[in-house]
Amino acid sequence: MDQVKKYITRATELTAISVARLIKEKGFTPQDLLTEEESIKREKLIDQAGVDAMYAALTDIPFVLQVKGSEGRKHIHQYGEALPTLMGTFGKGEYKLDMVNDVVEGSKAAKLNSPGAVSVIAVSTHQGLMPTPDDIDYMDKLFVPPQLKGKISIKNPVEENLAAVVDTFKVKPSEINVVMMDRDRNAHYINACQKFGVNLIKISAGDFMPSILSCIDPKRHKKGVHILMGIGGFEEGVMAAVAGKALGAVVEAKGWSGDQEIAKRYNKIWNIDDLVPGKLSDCLVSVSAITDDNKWFDLPALSTLTVDTSGVKINKTIHH
Repeated sequence: MDQVKKYITRATELTAISVARLIKEKGFTPQDLLTEEESIKREKLIDQAGVDAMYAALTDIPFVLQVKGSEGRKHIHQYGEALPTLMGTFGKGEYKLDMVNDVVEGSKAAKLNSPGAVSVIAVSTHQGLMPTPDDIDYMDKLFVPPQLKGKISIKNPVEENLAAVVDTFKVKPSEINVVMMDRDRNAHYINACQKFGVNLIKISAGDFMPSILSCIDPKRHKKGVHILMGIGGFEEGVMAAVAGKALGAVVEAKGWSGDQEIAKRYNKIWNIDDLVPGKLSDCLVSVSAITDDNKWFDLPALSTLTVDTSGVKINKTIHH
């Protein structure tokens, strides 16, 4: 697995370097005022640079890596066409793994050179990752630290789950940081959290990094008790679940669609072994920062965070 880790981290690092170089060459800034057409054009440009770099980095790896999900495809429902997406099978050899990727997680941040853009690959055993369904783009998620195992579930009322957090960590409701996407589809979660009195952190995009933070024992990251709940991207959920499995966290989810007929197909609650049935020893996530991190791990641009069974490690600088 050490050799796999070397090649996977190299792939996200080279992707981050390539996209960061493009952002610098084009002179993107947070002050740019973009039309919708200009915005989509930038996202395509950024994602294509990421796809090209990751493709090149994975082409000659000494093991087989099959893509089971890639985040860019969901934009066909938003823009009428998919953004550039890395799919296919890479490498050669007898050792086989599966992966889910997001060449640029946070493309909205990348196109303005603002904090929060990263490149991500999550891997597990061959046939060990839930593949992306054709009919949904989102999942309803619950990511919490290991201490809450057996005490919390997505099927419970929000208030019951939050009460379990208070009891387990011996904290006031206001000391619990609940992160979720600021979307109308999460209104019932938002209302319940506000009534309970937690510190609600509503984010406009990018629930992947806070999902990983929520999987870590708060004593280790020393940022207080964090949990993530609510409806967000499907691939981001699977990638974060790989980290959650490696860290022994509690992860539950179920598919979500605004179409009621499609939603009926997704009543089953998935646990971490449904999302990531692969071996614990094969779980690896590599995250390379394209722009500065936006508070979750304090990652500077062009640094890498890796998560596996040995824990969370940060390489502060990518050599390039």
